[in-house]
Amino acid sequence: MEQILFLKQYFFLEFTIFTWIGYSFSLLEFLGTTSGLVCVYLASRNHILTWPIGIFNSICFFFLFFQIQLYSDMLLQIYFFGSSIYGWIIWRKRTGQFTKIVSLGREKNLLVLFLILSGTIGLGYFTKHLPIWFPQVFQKPPDFLYWDSFTTVTSIIANLLLAQRKLESWFLWVFVDIVCIVIYSLKNIPFVTLEYGIFLLIAFYGSWHWYQEYRENLKSSTLSV
Repeated sequence: MEQILFLKQYFFLEFTIFTWIGYSFSLLEFLGTTSGLVCVYLASRNHILTWPIGIFNSICFFFLFFQIQLYSDMLLQIYFFGSSIYGWIIWRKRTGQFTKIVSLGREKNLLVLFLILSGTIGLGYFTKHLPIWFPQVFQKPPDFLYWDSFTTVTSIIANLLLAQRKLESWFLWVFVDIVCIVIYSLKNIPFVTLEYGIFLLIAFYGSWHWYQEYRENLKSSTLSV
């Protein structure tokens, strides 16, 4: 029991490892941020270790977001945990062949916007009532209720579209990262804010790179006709 309590203390934001410019960095924030950056880097390198590190990252952020009352972001980590296990399994079986980058088209883009809007409202309603339904667990009301719900719902959809190599996935990641940067800066977690600043740059690069490849695919299709 004492060993369990000893390990649990590391998952509290009060357990700091260093102070920089007056800000105390917790071990939890440090591990979550660094593992997230490593995870994205490995994904860009097409390395399978991105998935086990992604699992560790989702565990760290689950505890972090719980403690700062971003409950939608907390629940999102459960999805990322499961999707990392799924990705790990799929990448071990892949043949190395990738489908072409394609666009959703107007009708499916409108459907995506509807899913994001309805999902944001539904998740916001759910997380709003967590302190009412489970007062002993969620002792404080959620912060940035619907903006937090928006980033959660949009992240799930963007992740699914990314796996299907849809062009619009990176555009959604740009919006997610911008909103997250604002929320995390207001919640005074600068290390995570910096991480999402880097994610935003990657999302801009991904948008440009995928769009170029998408245009090349269109040209190739036109010439082959």
